[in-house]
Amino acid sequence: MPEQVDFRFQFSTSSPYLPLLKYLSPKNKTLEFPRQNMIIWAIAAFWHPIACRWLGGFSESDLKSKARISIYQLQQQIIYLAQTFNLEQELESHLIVANPTDKVDTHFGSSPTHEDDDCLLENAFN
Repeated sequence: MPEQVDFRFQFSTSSPYLPLLKYLSPKNKTLEFPRQNMIIWAIAAFWHPIACRWLGGFSESDLKSKARISIYQLQQQIIYLAQTFNLEQELESHLIVANPTDKVDTHFGSSPTHEDDDCLLENAFN
């Protein structure tokens, strides 16, 4: 049986993150993706390579590869946000470009389709 790790968040009612916690609450049945995926994708995209470096046991090459993959995943999250809020023009004007590296597979070209919207984050993390 896999090891289970429990993780809990608790903020005051005056926290600016309260809308986020309410959104991710098990009471919300209208999430775009499975709750667990949304949480781990957000955390892992930034912190995974740093956690691996902290834990040790990874070569410098492995750590750099993990960092490149994380950068790609963060870029995919940026694209997803831009598409969700119709900010593609702003994204393009700032020359923020997602270029997948290492062994991350993507089928997105310069102009993603609506079908791509549905799996943008899922593909970035597979």
